[in-house]
Amino acid sequence: MSLSARDIQLSSNSFSSKQEADIWNYLKAGDKKALSYFYTKYFNSLYNYGSKISRDAGLVEDCIQDLFVEFWNKREGLSEVSQVKYYLYKSLRRKILYKRSLLLRLPLAEVDSFEIELSHKAHYLSQQINSDIREKIKQMVNTLTAKQKEAIFLVYFEELSYEEAAVIMELKIKTVYNLIHLAIAKLRQNKGRFSPAVFSLFF
Repeated sequence: MSLSARDIQLSSNSFSSKQEADIWNYLKAGDKKALSYFYTKYFNSLYNYGSKISRDAGLVEDCIQDLFVEFWNKREGLSEVSQVKYYLYKSLRRKILYKRSLLLRLPLAEVDSFEIELSHKAHYLSQQINSDIREKIKQMVNTLTAKQKEAIFLVYFEELSYEEAAVIMELKIKTVYNLIHLAIAKLRQNKGRFSPAVFSLFF
């Protein structure tokens, strides 16, 4: 039986007290409410992450919908998952990059990107910052590579471990450590000009 995007949004309150690894097994066994649980819980965070990989909001939303439809249609062959969040992030990242490569007609290695914009939750605070200073801060953060920005976002803002970030980004753990170390070193060169807390406005 196939599943449409509309079917995903079901009541999933009955899973609130269960471990996510167990709920994942319910999904594998064919429980639509288990699928709805993950969709409801993670849609916003997946969209936030996906929108940093691609600015095409429609593409990001389509990838999230496609991801959950595929989970359902291929549920019997899904892997055992202990940490669902980073499994979802890894799957979405792959799907967005693959679709971007098709749209841009470029190899996957050439479509890797990670954009930052002022977060909605920080919009009010941003009004207190001079626009010229705000632009300089943004430019400074954007001197980091796409992978450096993504590693910082996953570890410091999504609170994933280095190991989980490495799985999502399909890199070695040591590489993730190095990416973050070099990124922080670069940002600290400007610590005399801006408070480090200001950087959180852009993630």
